[in-house]
Amino acid sequence: MDDRVTEPYLVGLEAIAGELLRGKWCVYLHEWLGDEHDLATWREEVATHAAESGVEVCFVEIPRKDMTLVANVHALPSFEQVTQSVAALEHHRHAVAGRRRRGRRSAR
Repeated sequence: MDDRVTEPYLVGLEAIAGELLRGKWCVYLHEWLGDEHDLATWREEVATHAAESGVEVCFVEIPRKDMTLVANVHALPSFEQVTQSVAALEHHRHAVAGRRRRGRRSAR
């Protein structure tokens, strides 16, 4: 993995603008939205928090992966960086699913 792409970590809604101001981008798994948000509401809230911080954001949905990219329009990631981020999140998603399956087997 490129050293500009970190291991996946969850950033709270209020902290996304700060990440974007530092030149980072966020790729969110849709399952991270939880029960309290639908994608449209989440996007609206992210855009509002970002605007309050002076960040102009863009969103790119990645429907086949159930992910959404959030980026600062003045610091867009490259295609390679997005591809690496998506791959890291897919790996994370599968690792978490594997741990859940193993946990259910041992709980029986």
